[in-house]
Amino acid sequence: MQNNNLILGKKISFPKEYDPQILTSIDRNASRISAETYRNKFYGLDRWTCYELSWLGINGNPKNGVLSIEYSSESPFFIESKSLKLYLNSYHNFIATNNIIIETITNDLRHCLKSNVSVTLLNKPHPIDQRNLYTNLDHIPHSGVLDKVDKSLLSLSPKKEFNIYKLSCSLFRSLCPVTNQPDWATILIQYKGRYIDESSILSYLLSYRSHKGFHEECAELIYTHIMLQCNPDELSIEAKFLRRGGIDINPFRTSLKEFSYFPYRDLRQ
Repeated sequence: MQNNNLILGKKISFPKEYDPQILTSIDRNASRISAETYRNKFYGLDRWTCYELSWLGINGNPKNGVLSIEYSSESPFFIESKSLKLYLNSYHNFIATNNIIIETITNDLRHCLKSNVSVTLLNKPHPIDQRNLYTNLDHIPHSGVLDKVDKSLLSLSPKKEFNIYKLSCSLFRSLCPVTNQPDWATILIQYKGRYIDESSILSYLLSYRSHKGFHEECAELIYTHIMLQCNPDELSIEAKFLRRGGIDINPFRTSLKEFSYFPYRDLRQ
């Protein structure tokens, strides 16, 4: 779907009743070809946490919950975020049990994405990750901020240390490709291979500050560039984006066909 056909960036009235036709999808393949991220095989999932879901119980009293949505990165489409926000708001006068809410949302998303979808209704958000597994890059020296993404900033260290490394950066910023509004995220990188200079990784991530790309595209571009420039044996990237419209989006991409994943929340989310 072309960007000019999206709800994003347009003035739209909030729906007064349940309306699954609001949901809009974006073609992954078209997105990947334009960003040249199709050249590297990866696996993973997209996880969305929606904090603003409300409906009416069978007795007519309002209810609310936190909605967790997961679907494979191999799905042919991904969700356009504003359409999901409006769609979920269309439930505000929808009378249903919790099970009907989950079943209805699951079926509507499957139809939109042409893919299996896992939908969970939570009483509270996912737990914050307090394991301290990652080395934070935020305060190390770097080469400055560029006005465009530059994969050549990434460089292997002459130390040639081969190990498993876990890195995080909470300074990531990119721009919505439709509205130009800033999107903020913590980026988690785990790789196995020769040591990549940490200053070069930070400089590379900071080069996204004026880059226009959907959340999923940014995560896949980071994955692709690290693979092309540094060739690690294993690589996993997770982008934990902050909420916009009551929704946070968390694309996860990995070289591992069989991977484990737990939906921890970043402290800033």
